Amino acid sequence: MQAFAYPAPEGDEALVERLRAFDQLAWGELYDLHHARIWRYAYARTGDRDDADDLAAQVFAEAVASIHRYRYTGRPLLAWLYRIARNLTAERARRRRREPPRGSAEPSSNSLEERLDSMELARALEGLTDSQREVVALRFFAGYSTREIASAMDKREAAIYSLEVRALATLRRFLGEKEATLPVQPDKNSPLEDIDTAI
Repeated sequence: MQAFAYPAPEGDEALVERLRAFDQLAWGELYDLHHARIWRYAYARTGDRDDADDLAAQVFAEAVASIHRYRYTGRPLLAWLYRIARNLTAERARRRRREPPRGSAEPSSNSLEERLDSMELARALEGLTDSQREVVALRFFAGYSTREIASAMDKREAAIYSLEVRALATLRRFLGEKEATLPVQPDKNSPLEDIDTAI
Protein backbone atom coordinates (compact mmCIF):
# COMPACT_ATOMS: atom_id res chain seq x y z
CA MET A 1 0.00 0.00 0.00
CA GLN A 2 1.36 3.40 -0.93
CA ALA A 3 1.68 5.91 1.88
CA PHE A 4 0.02 9.24 1.23
CA ALA A 5 1.16 12.50 2.74
CA TYR A 6 -1.37 14.30 4.88
CA PRO A 7 -2.84 17.15 2.80
CA ALA A 8 -2.17 20.69 3.85
CA PRO A 9 -5.19 22.34 5.50
CA GLU A 10 -5.37 24.95 2.73
CA GLY A 11 -5.89 22.06 0.26
CA ASP A 12 -8.80 20.76 2.31
CA GLU A 13 -11.02 23.73 1.45
CA ALA A 14 -10.68 23.06 -2.28
CA LEU A 15 -11.21 19.34 -1.68
CA VAL A 16 -14.41 20.06 0.28
CA GLU A 17 -15.81 22.01 -2.66
CA ARG A 18 -15.01 19.11 -4.98
CA LEU A 19 -16.59 16.66 -2.52
CA ARG A 20 -19.75 18.79 -2.38
CA ALA A 21 -19.93 18.59 -6.17
CA PHE A 22 -19.71 14.78 -5.80
CA ASP A 23 -16.50 14.69 -7.83
CA GLN A 24 -15.60 10.99 -7.95
CA LEU A 25 -11.88 11.74 -8.06
CA ALA A 26 -12.19 13.86 -4.92
CA TRP A 27 -14.03 11.09 -3.07
CA GLY A 28 -11.39 8.62 -4.25
CA GLU A 29 -8.67 10.94 -2.96
CA LEU A 30 -10.38 11.27 0.43
CA TYR A 31 -10.81 7.49 0.63
CA ASP A 32 -7.18 6.82 -0.35
CA LEU A 33 -5.90 9.32 2.19
CA HIS A 34 -7.89 8.13 5.18
CA HIS A 35 -9.50 4.70 4.74
CA ALA A 36 -6.64 2.61 6.16
CA ARG A 37 -6.36 4.79 9.25
CA ILE A 38 -10.11 4.89 9.81
CA TRP A 39 -10.18 1.09 9.48
CA ARG A 40 -7.32 0.67 11.98
CA TYR A 41 -9.08 3.01 14.40
CA ALA A 42 -12.32 1.00 14.07
CA TYR A 43 -10.42 -2.25 14.54
CA ALA A 44 -8.65 -0.90 17.62
CA ARG A 45 -12.00 0.09 19.13
CA THR A 46 -13.92 -3.10 18.22
CA GLY A 47 -11.26 -5.81 18.04
CA ASP A 48 -13.14 -7.38 15.15
CA ARG A 49 -12.09 -7.26 11.49
CA ASP A 50 -15.63 -7.58 10.14
CA ASP A 51 -16.86 -4.77 12.39
CA ALA A 52 -13.88 -2.63 11.34
CA ASP A 53 -14.73 -3.26 7.66
CA ASP A 54 -18.36 -2.32 8.26
CA LEU A 55 -17.54 0.77 10.31
CA ALA A 56 -14.95 2.08 7.86
CA ALA A 57 -17.45 1.71 5.02
CA GLN A 58 -20.15 3.40 7.12
CA VAL A 59 -17.84 6.34 7.86
CA PHE A 60 -17.43 7.11 4.16
CA ALA A 61 -21.10 6.44 3.41
CA GLU A 62 -22.05 8.88 6.18
CA ALA A 63 -19.54 11.40 4.82
CA VAL A 64 -21.19 11.21 1.38
CA ALA A 65 -24.65 11.54 2.91
CA SER A 66 -23.73 14.53 5.07
CA ILE A 67 -21.18 16.46 2.99
CA HIS A 68 -23.84 19.10 2.24
CA ARG A 69 -24.00 19.91 5.99
CA TYR A 70 -20.23 20.02 6.48
CA ARG A 71 -18.87 23.52 7.02
CA TYR A 72 -15.18 24.03 6.43
CA THR A 73 -13.68 25.89 9.41
CA GLY A 74 -10.00 25.43 8.69
CA ARG A 75 -9.76 22.14 10.56
CA PRO A 76 -8.64 19.11 8.55
CA LEU A 77 -11.22 16.81 7.00
CA LEU A 78 -9.62 14.08 9.06
CA ALA A 79 -11.17 15.58 12.21
CA TRP A 80 -14.61 15.32 10.63
CA LEU A 81 -14.05 11.70 9.52
CA TYR A 82 -12.68 10.78 12.92
CA ARG A 83 -15.75 12.29 14.62
CA ILE A 84 -18.01 10.23 12.35
CA ALA A 85 -15.97 7.09 13.13
CA ARG A 86 -16.06 7.76 16.87
CA ASN A 87 -19.84 8.30 16.83
CA LEU A 88 -20.50 5.17 14.76
CA THR A 89 -18.20 3.08 16.96
CA ALA A 90 -19.91 4.33 20.12
CA GLU A 91 -23.35 3.66 18.62
CA ARG A 92 -22.31 0.11 17.68
CA ALA A 93 -20.94 -0.50 21.18
CA ARG A 94 -24.23 0.68 22.74
CA ARG A 95 -26.18 -1.67 20.45
CA ARG A 96 -23.89 -4.58 21.31
CA ARG A 97 -24.39 -4.04 25.05
CA ARG A 98 -28.15 -4.36 24.54
CA GLU A 99 -27.86 -7.50 22.38
CA PRO A 100 -27.27 -10.98 23.78
CA PRO A 101 -23.68 -12.21 23.25
CA ARG A 102 -23.14 -13.79 19.88
CA GLY A 103 -21.18 -16.98 19.40
CA SER A 104 -18.32 -17.15 16.99
CA ALA A 105 -19.33 -19.06 13.88
CA GLU A 106 -15.77 -19.66 12.77
CA PRO A 107 -12.87 -20.90 14.85
CA SER A 108 -10.06 -18.46 15.47
CA SER A 109 -6.72 -19.20 13.84
CA ASN A 110 -4.86 -17.45 16.67
CA SER A 111 -3.05 -19.56 19.22
CA LEU A 112 -4.37 -19.73 22.75
CA GLU A 113 -1.42 -17.61 23.92
CA GLU A 114 -2.22 -14.88 21.35
CA ARG A 115 -5.87 -14.84 22.35
CA LEU A 116 -4.96 -14.60 26.06
CA ASP A 117 -2.53 -11.74 25.32
CA SER A 118 -5.24 -9.98 23.33
CA MET A 119 -7.76 -10.43 26.14
CA GLU A 120 -5.24 -9.10 28.69
CA LEU A 121 -4.57 -6.04 26.53
CA ALA A 122 -8.31 -5.46 26.09
CA ARG A 123 -8.76 -5.55 29.89
CA ALA A 124 -5.83 -3.16 30.29
CA LEU A 125 -7.36 -0.75 27.76
CA GLU A 126 -10.62 -0.79 29.74
CA GLY A 127 -8.67 0.69 32.65
CA LEU A 128 -7.93 3.85 30.66
CA THR A 129 -10.11 6.93 30.48
CA ASP A 130 -12.11 7.41 27.28
CA SER A 131 -9.71 10.13 26.12
CA GLN A 132 -6.66 7.95 26.81
CA ARG A 133 -8.23 5.04 24.87
CA GLU A 134 -8.93 7.38 21.95
CA VAL A 135 -5.31 8.60 21.91
CA VAL A 136 -3.91 5.05 22.10
CA ALA A 137 -6.23 3.85 19.33
CA LEU A 138 -5.44 6.80 17.07
CA ARG A 139 -1.69 6.82 17.72
CA PHE A 140 -0.76 3.13 17.83
CA PHE A 141 -3.51 1.41 15.86
CA ALA A 142 -4.50 4.04 13.30
CA GLY A 143 -1.04 5.60 13.00
CA TYR A 144 -2.01 9.26 13.29
CA SER A 145 0.57 11.86 14.28
CA THR A 146 0.18 13.88 17.44
CA ARG A 147 -0.79 16.95 15.41
CA GLU A 148 -3.54 14.99 13.60
CA ILE A 149 -4.87 13.55 16.87
CA ALA A 150 -4.89 16.99 18.48
CA SER A 151 -6.88 18.38 15.57
CA ALA A 152 -9.30 15.45 15.53
CA MET A 153 -9.90 15.58 19.28
CA ASP A 154 -9.91 19.39 19.39
CA LYS A 155 -7.14 19.50 21.99
CA ARG A 156 -3.67 21.03 22.17
CA GLU A 157 -0.74 18.83 21.15
CA ALA A 158 0.71 19.03 24.66
CA ALA A 159 -2.56 17.63 26.04
CA ILE A 160 -2.34 14.71 23.61
CA TYR A 161 1.21 13.97 24.74
CA SER A 162 0.08 14.05 28.36
CA LEU A 163 -2.80 11.67 27.64
CA GLU A 164 -0.43 9.34 25.78
CA VAL A 165 2.18 9.31 28.57
CA ARG A 166 -0.44 8.64 31.25
CA ALA A 167 -2.12 5.93 29.16
CA LEU A 168 1.16 4.12 28.53
CA ALA A 169 2.10 4.34 32.20
CA THR A 170 -1.28 2.88 33.18
CA LEU A 171 -0.94 0.10 30.62
CA ARG A 172 2.55 -0.75 31.86
CA ARG A 173 1.34 -0.91 35.46
CA PHE A 174 -1.61 -3.09 34.51
CA LEU A 175 0.46 -5.42 32.35
CA GLY A 176 3.21 -5.60 34.97
CA GLU A 177 5.95 -4.32 32.70
CA LYS A 178 8.80 -2.59 34.52
CA GLU A 179 10.69 -1.45 31.42
CA ALA A 180 9.50 0.62 28.49
CA THR A 181 8.53 -2.03 25.98
CA LEU A 182 5.55 -0.39 24.33
CA PRO A 183 6.50 1.11 20.96
CA VAL A 184 6.56 4.88 21.23
CA GLN A 185 7.54 6.45 17.94
CA PRO A 186 9.11 9.90 18.30
CA ASP A 187 6.99 12.56 16.66
CA LYS A 188 9.03 14.97 14.51
CA ASN A 189 6.58 17.79 15.25
CA SER A 190 6.69 17.40 19.02
CA PRO A 191 5.79 20.60 20.90
CA LEU A 192 7.56 19.15 23.93
CA GLU A 193 11.08 18.12 23.08
CA ASP A 194 11.98 14.48 23.84
CA ILE A 195 8.68 13.66 25.56
CA ASP A 196 8.16 10.56 23.41
CA THR A 197 11.47 9.06 24.50
CA ALA A 198 11.22 10.12 28.14
CA ILE A 199 8.60 7.51 28.98
